Amino acid sequence: MTGPATELREHSPESWGDHWLDEVTEPAAPAFSRPTQLAMSSFSGPARVLRRFYSFASTTPGKLFTVTVILTAALAAAGFSMSSSSAARHDDLDTLLTSTEPMSNAAHHLYTNLSLADTVATTGFVQAGVEPEHNRNRYNEAIDAASVAATQAIVGTSAEDERVRELVTFIQRELPVYTALVEKARVNHRAGHAVANSYMSNASALMRTQILPAAAELFTLTSEKVSQQQQRLTRPQWVPLSGLVAALIFLGLAQWWLWRLTRRRFNRGFVAATGLLFLALVWASASNFATWASGHQGFETVSRPWDSLTASRIEAQQMRTSETLALVLRSSEQDMSVHFSSTVYSVDQALRDYEQALSDDDFPSSDPSLIPRAKQAVEDWTSTHEKFTEDLAKGDYDGALYQATAIDPDGDPTAASAFNAVDSSLAALIDQARDAMRTYLVQGLNAMTMVSTGVLLATFGAIIAVWLGIRPRLQEYL
Repeated sequence: MTGPATELREHSPESWGDHWLDEVTEPAAPAFSRPTQLAMSSFSGPARVLRRFYSFASTTPGKLFTVTVILTAALAAAGFSMSSSSAARHDDLDTLLTSTEPMSNAAHHLYTNLSLADTVATTGFVQAGVEPEHNRNRYNEAIDAASVAATQAIVGTSAEDERVRELVTFIQRELPVYTALVEKARVNHRAGHAVANSYMSNASALMRTQILPAAAELFTLTSEKVSQQQQRLTRPQWVPLSGLVAALIFLGLAQWWLWRLTRRRFNRGFVAATGLLFLALVWASASNFATWASGHQGFETVSRPWDSLTASRIEAQQMRTSETLALVLRSSEQDMSVHFSSTVYSVDQALRDYEQALSDDDFPSSDPSLIPRAKQAVEDWTSTHEKFTEDLAKGDYDGALYQATAIDPDGDPTAASAFNAVDSSLAALIDQARDAMRTYLVQGLNAMTMVSTGVLLATFGAIIAVWLGIRPRLQEYL
């Protein structure tokens, strides 16, 4: 039977057991997803640290510490940037001086010795009988010097110099072909065979139409590389210098803020740091100016006559070859006269460029007698060339041959001796101009010496001075 009593007993607390407690169960749908919970558990620690740091930074000691840390980062960044840039520039200048410029000089020697070998071979060929021993020795020396220069021209090349290696390979492959043709021409010439003229013409054509153009391109590429590297390395280091200026400005603003905060006008540590950083800025700026002045202005001053002297010497050697071949090929006198006039003008212009460079007070010392000797040699070559063309026009083959081949005349100079004087004078002037260029490069290298270490030490000392200067102010709050 059921009744009110039974219902009361069923709903009494004794029958409830533990149902009066809230049952702890996992929610069917969590408030946050698993990735969100993982992110919150991962970043809650750093966020707590940031909140604590922000609370500390809002206090006066925290502000002092924060400003000091910011100054330290600015000084370290500026000093490291300038130090790294100066060290890299020093290494690049050293590479330019020890690798790139010698490679360009080797390319120049390659061209001039190839041209000289062709000139000497042609001169010996037009002489009757056995070729003189001194002429043969000059030819062998020129070929040997050209072979050595070809090897030196590829020393220090990089992956971007593929064209340079291709040109050197081509020259080294064709040079034995040229020498073989010259030897065949000599053998047939001594035997009196008419085919000797054909062999010599083919050899000279190979040299002048294939080998020398390749050598000229090689010389142009290496010279442009020297000029490009020199111009790039002598530009002011604007970014690292601006970093030092910015760090100096930050340091000044920090001192002004510290003065407003502590009512102390000067802080010895900050003043010392300012002096060290200013010293680093002055040192780096002075080295940049010295590198720019010596490597840009000075280098351009001496490179101009070097370029014109080199070009005029090459043109003179080509003219000499044409002059000698006129005995064999009976070339047009008018064409040869135009070529000769152009060559003389080129040499005179190169000598004027060199004289203008000598007028600069900063130009390195050189032999002052070379210019007058070169001018006199050009005048002698002009007069002897006119005598040569006159003999050739009159049919006086012996007289023209004497002018073209006699290098040690008993009396007046000949075209051969005058050209040798011109060539030796130009070679000496080219050597002096190259020494002047290298002098300016060395000056630029010396200007960058110890800059990296000096700037790094100065900025490191400035950082220490900043911390030593802020230490007493922090102790006031401890």
